[in-house]
Amino acid sequence: MKVYALVGKSGTGKSHHSLSVARDNGIDYIIDDGLLIADNRIIAGRSAKRAATKVASVRTAIFSEADHVLEVRNAIRDNQAESLLIIGTSNKMVARIAEALQVAPIEKIIQIEDVSTPEERAVAYEMRNKQGKHVIPVPTFELKKQFSGYFIDPLNLLFKKKGQTIMEEKTVMRPSYSYLGEYKISPKAISDICTYEAMQFSFIHRVLRMKNDSTPDGQLILDIDVSMYFPCRVSQKAALVARRIQEAIEEFTSINVRKVNINVKALQMKNAE
Repeated sequence: MKVYALVGKSGTGKSHHSLSVARDNGIDYIIDDGLLIADNRIIAGRSAKRAATKVASVRTAIFSEADHVLEVRNAIRDNQAESLLIIGTSNKMVARIAEALQVAPIEKIIQIEDVSTPEERAVAYEMRNKQGKHVIPVPTFELKKQFSGYFIDPLNLLFKKKGQTIMEEKTVMRPSYSYLGEYKISPKAISDICTYEAMQFSFIHRVLRMKNDSTPDGQLILDIDVSMYFPCRVSQKAALVARRIQEAIEEFTSINVRKVNINVKALQMKNAE
């Protein structure tokens, strides 16, 4: 296996440039902040960006936990990776990661200054240190399930190679430890969004009750009791309400919604009131 490293200080744009470095050097797999990435997919590992604190984030990034190390090490072996790019903030860090994962010694260390301009690094520094934004070199859909409740946005870049236009897909996100203070969304806020969106439909008479629960990975399960005006196609209309509420919750809160159950508990004749 050929092992490379991309090294630079925190907030200088290493993750942003990792795909182009891998492409230019014929590298198939990337280790970035605790994740093993290949072909725009997360193959194994867990992201340091999910950590609650900066210290915990560093521990994840350098593979300090045995189960994390074993998972990624086995994935590298099972996928028969022939080339690997390790991203880190120093030569010492990338060497430590290579040792933990039991991969071959690093053949080439690439400095971020060799693949980026001062202007690009200045923009990266602004994003990281003033806006709290981080880049993960995989498409947003790959991260949605893992990062429920985080603010994430797609970043699509176009470049030309041998006359062909190629698009790189990355994700910009804000991990919880980047915030000053604590970020929470109260159950009342979730309830208010659900009620507001449901009442936008003329066939909804009233929202009677709402209950929310969450899965172990932070995805919401919503049970909403409503009354509807009759006559209407109850099951069809309930599906419309569920879809609208799911889209609104995910858009406004970044929390993934596993399921929205609309329970029609009563029917109200339109002229009864």
